[in-house]
Amino acid sequence: MPPPPGEQVLHKQGGVRLYDGDSRSSFDDSYIDLTSHRMVVKEHNMGLDLFRVISIEKEEGGFMRSDKIIVKMHPLSDREEVVERPVKKQKENFIKLSFRSGGQTEFYKYLQSSLQERAWVPKPAQVRGPVKREIRAGITGIEKKMSQKVKQDNANISQAFQDLDQLMEMAKPMVKLAKSISTKIRDKQGEITEDETVQFKSYLLSLGIDDPITKDSAGSDKKYYQGLAKEMFLILDQPIQDAGGMMTLTDAFVRVNRARGLELVSPDDILLACQSLKDVSLPMSLHTFDSGVMVLRTSNHSEEEVKQNLMNQLESVGSFTPEEMSTNLGLSVILAKERLLSAESEGLLCRDDSVEGLRFYPNRFLMEE
Repeated sequence: MPPPPGEQVLHKQGGVRLYDGDSRSSFDDSYIDLTSHRMVVKEHNMGLDLFRVISIEKEEGGFMRSDKIIVKMHPLSDREEVVERPVKKQKENFIKLSFRSGGQTEFYKYLQSSLQERAWVPKPAQVRGPVKREIRAGITGIEKKMSQKVKQDNANISQAFQDLDQLMEMAKPMVKLAKSISTKIRDKQGEITEDETVQFKSYLLSLGIDDPITKDSAGSDKKYYQGLAKEMFLILDQPIQDAGGMMTLTDAFVRVNRARGLELVSPDDILLACQSLKDVSLPMSLHTFDSGVMVLRTSNHSEEEVKQNLMNQLESVGSFTPEEMSTNLGLSVILAKERLLSAESEGLLCRDDSVEGLRFYPNRFLMEE
């Protein structure tokens, strides 16, 4: 069948299963070309003119179910009913497109746009009026354009935040689903292997939906900060131990928010939760250096061992800058500098502050004594 005049291809989508009504057809994993006038499955020589479509709607998938689009159509005429077709028509005047490989949202957007444009309807010839000349209004005109641009930017920003709020609302059912499935896994511990349980939970963690605590679910500020403190301990305990028993509060802030997914927390909440660590008797505490830098450290963290390790490293290399120590011991530059300053305050190190930067040496006077 030749293409209609003015037809343009808008979108291509593969991995689509076709349904005639609610019945699955034999056309599986099809490739659909969406044009301004039709939906075409070239491999099976099939097509659907968009002027037949009454409406479309999304059908969201679920566990083991793909997202779909329902396409409702005008009924066929008596003359059209007798035409031989690849698929026998059901009573329902609708078809379903099942997106097994994803792509439902984008396809729906293009299909909806094409139905609104109605490119198959002839457009009346437009009479061109006189061309309006833009009148330059000097500074007043420039200020007016700037004011309009600011209003448009504000509208765009507001729309962006609304979209973010909608995304967070859509994530809440996924959190409930994850919690429900986790509960079922615990209830059926004997029927599901430990490897399968760990693998499923890793999938949930990778999506960032491990049911983080919120102020709404906690009920009160005290319970919220104590619950957040426990959550922080679960997230940070192993990374802090891997980092030598200490981590800056800025690094902790980034790691906690990355693990919480969409339920982000503010720096003030992180600080208050750190101050609540002592209330829940966890082996982790907040420590502030003389410079004001705040860190989290584990209870088994030994300052003596850290200083001894630092002195051993210095004996082997002779001297350290904060940057060199950061690279050598796998620490952040801020934390490396604080450890050097702390050792200097106890007389273990001497500094050389020159145009080449700050460098620390072992205190030979102390060692000779």
